[in-house]
Amino acid sequence: MLLPEGLLPGSYTPFTADNKLDAKALHTRLSAVTKGSGGLHGPAGHSEFASLTFDEWKVWTDVMIDVAHKAKIPAWSFFGTESFEKTLQYADYAVKAGADGLWVIAPYFNKYGQDEAYSYYKDLASTYSDKPMIFYPSHQTGNHFAPATIQKMAEIPNMVGMKLNGDFSFDQFGEIIMRTRHTKNFRWVAGGLNVLYPLTCHIPFKASCSPSSNFSHEWSVNLWTAYQKGDWAECEKWSEKIETITNAVIIGGDRHLTRGGNKAAMDILGKPCGLVRRPAKHPTPEHIEKIRKVFKEQGLI
Repeated sequence: MLLPEGLLPGSYTPFTADNKLDAKALHTRLSAVTKGSGGLHGPAGHSEFASLTFDEWKVWTDVMIDVAHKAKIPAWSFFGTESFEKTLQYADYAVKAGADGLWVIAPYFNKYGQDEAYSYYKDLASTYSDKPMIFYPSHQTGNHFAPATIQKMAEIPNMVGMKLNGDFSFDQFGEIIMRTRHTKNFRWVAGGLNVLYPLTCHIPFKASCSPSSNFSHEWSVNLWTAYQKGDWAECEKWSEKIETITNAVIIGGDRHLTRGGNKAAMDILGKPCGLVRRPAKHPTPEHIEKIRKVFKEQGLI
């Protein structure tokens, strides 16, 4: 069964001046990050997936699958909703549209226990038993998946990976690694390239999300290549550059408020994506100038 492999970029969602999904621009943005990548995924959190209508999500999915398959790389369809029944609609469409794998964020706006969390994914995976699935137990949903629950989920036959991110404490992170490190046909997917170094430089990640590819795909490929080679000097070099860019776009020190900064950054790079949707926070003119200054110092403009 297909396993997550290599860089897995996506795209910020481009909107037109009248707030419509710009499918043509999306095609261009995704096509720009296929070289050197092991697949595409989206529309993910940084793509404002929760603000998209179902019809917009379907267009996004169709474009991603088309771009990925033309580049001869896998397409991982990202989705997730408040309930099992609602999520099935997304899964059905992704499968019929030709997605190679399913990437499912945990249900949100509901409080549930560990048994409910496990059965949700177990039943979803069994419904599409011939499709590889990656689960994303984000704490943004208001729920926390215990390491023991994650271990059980990793043992589901077609559950091939989990997105690891900064939601977990260092101790939880270590326990998850220890509990799942020998699970056959299961891989951790780094939530972003900035987590590869230095804390996890000795953990054998085989796949990583790559939102930084939107700003400089070349930097992202360089960092991933250095990480795979174990060239820690090069890894640190590119990690620091990407971290500098990432820190510049964050609004108010909160990574959950970065979408406005991300889109302002894309505009500065000559890759306009429109504005974030209400009620998301827009960057101030001062913040936009800060991004411009950092990008100029780093040689991106």
